[in-house]
Amino acid sequence: MPLGPGQRVLAVADDLSGAAETAAALLSRTTRTRVLLDPRTATPAPAGTTTVFDLDSRQLSAADAAARITTVLTGLAPDTVVCKKVDSLLRGNLAAEIAALAATGRGVLLAPALPAERRTVRDGVPHTDGVPLHTGDAWRAETAAPPRSVAEALGVPVALLGLHAVRGPDHHLRTALREALATGLPVVADAETDSDLDALLAATLDIDPRVVLAGSAGLALALGRTLGGGPPAPLPPPGPATRPLLVVVGTAEPVAAEQVRRLVTDGAALYALDHAPSHPGPALPPLRPGITVLTPRQDGPPDPAAARSIARHLARTAAALLDTAPGPADLVLTGGETARRVLDALGVRELRPRGQVHHGAVLAETPDGRTVVTRPGSYGGADSLRLIARALRAPAARTPTPTPTPAPPAPKPGRTSQDHAKGPFMNATPAAAAGTAPTTAGNIGALPVIAVTMGDGAGIGPEVIVPALLDPGTLSRIRPVVVGDAERLRRAAELLGLADQVEIVTVEAPADAEFTPGRINVVDLGLLPADLPWGKLSAVAGDAAYQYVRVASELALSGAVQGICTAPLNKEALHAGGHLYPGHTELLAHLTGVEEVSMMLSTDTVKVIHVTTHIGLIDAVARIEPGLVERTVRRGHDALVRAGVEHPVIGVCGINPHAGENGLFGYGEEEEKIVPALEVLRADGIDARGPLPADTAFFLAGRGDYDLIVAMYHDQGHGPVKILGLEAGVNLTVGLPVIRTSVDHGTAFDIAGTGTADPGSMIEALRQAAALAPSPTG
Repeated sequence: MPLGPGQRVLAVADDLSGAAETAAALLSRTTRTRVLLDPRTATPAPAGTTTVFDLDSRQLSAADAAARITTVLTGLAPDTVVCKKVDSLLRGNLAAEIAALAATGRGVLLAPALPAERRTVRDGVPHTDGVPLHTGDAWRAETAAPPRSVAEALGVPVALLGLHAVRGPDHHLRTALREALATGLPVVADAETDSDLDALLAATLDIDPRVVLAGSAGLALALGRTLGGGPPAPLPPPGPATRPLLVVVGTAEPVAAEQVRRLVTDGAALYALDHAPSHPGPALPPLRPGITVLTPRQDGPPDPAAARSIARHLARTAAALLDTAPGPADLVLTGGETARRVLDALGVRELRPRGQVHHGAVLAETPDGRTVVTRPGSYGGADSLRLIARALRAPAARTPTPTPTPAPPAPKPGRTSQDHAKGPFMNATPAAAAGTAPTTAGNIGALPVIAVTMGDGAGIGPEVIVPALLDPGTLSRIRPVVVGDAERLRRAAELLGLADQVEIVTVEAPADAEFTPGRINVVDLGLLPADLPWGKLSAVAGDAAYQYVRVASELALSGAVQGICTAPLNKEALHAGGHLYPGHTELLAHLTGVEEVSMMLSTDTVKVIHVTTHIGLIDAVARIEPGLVERTVRRGHDALVRAGVEHPVIGVCGINPHAGENGLFGYGEEEEKIVPALEVLRADGIDARGPLPADTAFFLAGRGDYDLIVAMYHDQGHGPVKILGLEAGVNLTVGLPVIRTSVDHGTAFDIAGTGTADPGSMIEALRQAAALAPSPTG
């Protein structure tokens, strides 16, 4: 069954954070997506609608949970695709809810793997971080014993679809799945990667689109990719720092305490409630402007039996605090039970999702205009709350120490010269790099950890990484850890004549690294053969380049590193290695669960963001449309604002020569594809000017009239940038949940292995990563 943007979808989840996560996975610009908090409001939805119900059934009896499933499925249109969000750790009333779904006669595919959180299923056994669920501690906050398998969690016989079938040829998978569904039993599917889930979903919809798709957010994301319809609009820009933001942390996960600590280090106020909700505590002061954290006091191990009463206590306190706010306040709610109780206390019955700050941290709006971010309690690394807060609240304007330069460009009309000295995009040096302090244990803790991916090992990546990490300024800015091949780096050091100046040390994880002059730490994947030739296309090197980026993405999403800096890969080698991505940008978007990102090129002279990149020119013109132009400009604007440019002036190029010259060139593409976006952006207060002739736009940007140029296609932006600043150019990916910078050059096979590659762009990419990445300790 081919699905499309007009497909009717009904999804159900047993708690609020799961419902929001599912809605975000299914979000697009062409469908109306909403999260409803009352199953009794279920009505036949029109085509093109995605409705997600929070059944709030996690704490109900099994019979009541099943009854709520039946309620929302009653009267369902036959062509509705049904998706049941289940907990990837198999918590809640899973058995009763799957039984209720099976009773509909539609058939059930259950695939609870969640690759983004390293939760997988092999041989029907759930694993977390490679450890079987029943032998780890992921269930430490539950009263019951963890199930040894998915079948045990269901308490009924199942038909198991193993990895060998999931990863077999398409016709083998479909045959195995058809036979499994024919048994009438719930089909439990193994999966370890997003590709596994994509294959399962495609096969199921092809065989019978009425089959209920039960799984974690990973399966919902696969469904979202199948539905298409274009990615959602970018998140709204951060609100003013003076608007109150209440962060309610209702989870006993160990990482929560560190998340709170880092937010408090950034200046948030902390209210810790006692665990005795029946006794009114001391009166809390009114909610102040800025960020306030509300969390239960942790005096010992969590008490699962008290979880619901604690959530209610938090909800009552949160509602009381919001009543004292000096103006409209927004919310961050972690833990599904706590999130639901807080919204119940506020009378909120519907959420309208807008997107995700990072995986699982869903930003939504209430009908009365409040912004709410929900997140499962077990999700996110140590910087999760910090990232969410920064997405919601604009920081105070920063004025970093500028790098010594010639006279600054002339101020733009109506702007002050101070506007040109703000933020890392404006030629500034991060505070950590302003002096020459050595990277000793006394000051290194405040520097961000950056994963440096080695790129294609047959190219110049190893040759530019070694001298860049030996550069005196690098360790004063960041803590770099290479993800790559240690032996290849040693070979690069030898041909550069630096073997006696560098110690290349293998580490298991960034936390094991030591940072001293002359030492390069490597998470060594050991994927390259010792005799790999320099400058030759290699499928082995292409696959290795993919694996380096994959591991770096996992480290970033887990909070082990604060950013990624990538050496170049070769697209043909990447494809030969079995990874069909147009480039780094699209690969990173996939690995981090982001639907749409933009490429930004940054030099000291000009900054450029691209509406389209790695597609042919004819395809690029066809793809450009007002929504894509608008989203791209917003991403660039938000990146500049967060970097300290308070009021960016943005020049938007046209498509045709002279921007069409009032219809003289082209077929009115500027009026059709660009002007409507600019009208929307200007109405929202974004200073976006154009459409401009591209040659004029870059000339004006070079003299300082624009903070950012928006190019419509690859060569329109890349050509001028490479003329104006190739050696120090940096490629930024805008829209990812982590900071990512890259050199602005390719693998240079023609000079690889000669020791003549210029490391200047890699040094600058590391400097920009330092300027943009958050500090791990504040």
